[in-house]
Amino acid sequence: MAGGRGGLRVILFDGGQGLCLYLRLPDNRRLLLDCAPRAGAAPLAYLRELGEITPLTPLDRLWRPAGEPPEAPTWLGVWSLLRGLALRPGGSWVFWRSLPAEAPAFGLSARVIPRAELAAPPQAELFEPAVLVLGLTAAEVLELGGGPADWVANASLALNWPRLPGSDGDLLVGGDLSESAWERLLGDGELGRLLAGVSCYCGRDQEEGLDCLLSRGLVLAVLPWLVLGALAGGEALRGACPGRQALFTPEVGMLSIEAGSNGVLKVRGGPRLGNPLTWTGLARPLDDAALPAPGPLRRALV
Repeated sequence: MAGGRGGLRVILFDGGQGLCLYLRLPDNRRLLLDCAPRAGAAPLAYLRELGEITPLTPLDRLWRPAGEPPEAPTWLGVWSLLRGLALRPGGSWVFWRSLPAEAPAFGLSARVIPRAELAAPPQAELFEPAVLVLGLTAAEVLELGGGPADWVANASLALNWPRLPGSDGDLLVGGDLSESAWERLLGDGELGRLLAGVSCYCGRDQEEGLDCLLSRGLVLAVLPWLVLGALAGGEALRGACPGRQALFTPEVGMLSIEAGSNGVLKVRGGPRLGNPLTWTGLARPLDDAALPAPGPLRRALV
């Protein structure tokens, strides 16, 4: 892709004892964050297998924070780096299209445009309908307070999916955002207008099986790419309402994101070890009697 070795590459992968986040920066510095509770050789071996590190191009920094006390600014900084690939302040439009990939992997290319620069996206022939990505800044997450589990939840992202074939309206995938986070987001009056077509909401249905909050936060930071991968890989998402329906993102253990100098992102997901990079939610009507959407959303949209 354009940018080649001079671009940014991010690889989030299963390191065997936890998730690992590898960064190759445009200046070719190489950084690895390892969520494992103790040192292991598997992450380094995997990066050597990919050709990312060699004896001549070693890591510039290795960070293992899993055994340290949670520090909100540090964790939010890591999550914000990943979130920033899909989220711009005030929200962003993600234009995307699928790329050929062998199952069970998925591939897609995308371009991210700030919502402030484009009030409503035109429908481009070469792309799927644009997805609106929403989320709070790190400062807003901290202002909402709480402990580490709250930071994880409120650092999640939300996706507004355009009208899907066979559905009555837009689908809003809400990640782990709390009611207070939704209230903060909906303080933007214009956002209510953009979400007016939403008829179905999808929130997390169960635990993802990640005990480490840092690892769970990394998964939520890449939620847009996991959900996009579900569509790119042909998963059954297009009929996610009316009525209740489970939404599963692909079970992958590696997510690679390359950012070229032309502003295009290329995203690829593939299997590795335990495949913990997955998210499960339950799509249902906003006013579902047994499991309604968060209160601020219902008040704003129903």
